[in-house]
Amino acid sequence: MPKLTLDTVTMDGFRGLRNLKLENLGWMNILVGENNSGKTSVLEALSILCNPREPLEWLAMVRRRDFGGLDETRIQSLRWCFRQSGELTDPDAMLSAACRMTCSGTFPLLALSALYQDILGEPTQEELRRAIRPPGVGRNTLSLDTSEQPGAIVTHHVTHTFPIQGQIFQAAPPSSPSEIHDIRIWEKTASSFVRSLSSSKGLKIKNATLTPYSYQLNQNQVRALSRQVFATNSAMNLQLVRDFDPDIEAVEVASFRGERPAIYLKHKRLGPAPLSVFGDALRRALLLANTLQTLQNGGLLLIDEIETGIHVSALGRVFSWLMKWALKLKVQIIATTHSLEALDAIALSTTESPGNLVTYHLEQTEQETKARRIEGELLLRLRRERGLDVR
Repeated sequence: MPKLTLDTVTMDGFRGLRNLKLENLGWMNILVGENNSGKTSVLEALSILCNPREPLEWLAMVRRRDFGGLDETRIQSLRWCFRQSGELTDPDAMLSAACRMTCSGTFPLLALSALYQDILGEPTQEELRRAIRPPGVGRNTLSLDTSEQPGAIVTHHVTHTFPIQGQIFQAAPPSSPSEIHDIRIWEKTASSFVRSLSSSKGLKIKNATLTPYSYQLNQNQVRALSRQVFATNSAMNLQLVRDFDPDIEAVEVASFRGERPAIYLKHKRLGPAPLSVFGDALRRALLLANTLQTLQNGGLLLIDEIETGIHVSALGRVFSWLMKWALKLKVQIIATTHSLEALDAIALSTTESPGNLVTYHLEQTEQETKARRIEGELLLRLRRERGLDVR
């Protein structure tokens, strides 16, 4: 059995997570627990851990949770990624908070510490010149407000290992300038400025996050998915989807009247039909198939509410299919669920290899975030023989 990209991870200070430790991860890992137990927060922290040298991942992560832009600003969204206390009841309070994550496995990262700081000042000309604009903000419409304004900095300190002639050694300590990466955001200026002081490259786990609404494809997703269909192994993509529905003969990008193109499935019974006419489960399967392709050989797939869009009658078939291809393509999965039916279907999908499945029950206490580890075989016994609700 290939070694896992992540074997153990720890998280402290990210959102509500306190001294959380997930040990002996498997190929398929399911997070369960009550609301606000930290399940989604674990996925968000992992997306940061997978991209330790990419500060902009913080902005991508907070917008996945606040995709409707309900928070006041990006700074407000970032603040709540760090442990809060009563000082924010004062609108003029300046927050300084930190979080820390560690991991072991084949990924050479040892630890990532992140420091959030509220600041008050003026953007420099260099920051404005090299600004990274949010989507939809063009160069000519970028605000050049250089007055004093609120801002925030998220700074990374990275420690990692590298194999040298069969030996492992720890790189420079996190305080080393070569191990610092940060992102500076100004509230009135629609831009972000990234500073990266490292010569090391390639420290990244291939990863993707699927949210409960990811399968509801919009035009941007269709374009991205279309590129994946043809950029990756199209024969394997078709095999993946046909394994889900044998009547599918081809996956194509076409236009019925030469207008806006869309994804079509050539189906034995329906003929060429747009993806929108098929059920949510098949749309979810197509998205999963293409995502698995991009992550093969060591990638990490993060799925929030894994049962979303899949009818209870199809859960067993979908999860058996997903486990089969995750193992075949060597993609590690960490997912959340609130559904007991989904948990049963996942457990049954691994009856031939229960060691590939691990469930973690998260619980918040006054001192820490506890994680009770339940192996696949034990999960089956708890559900089949005792009918216990392990959520």
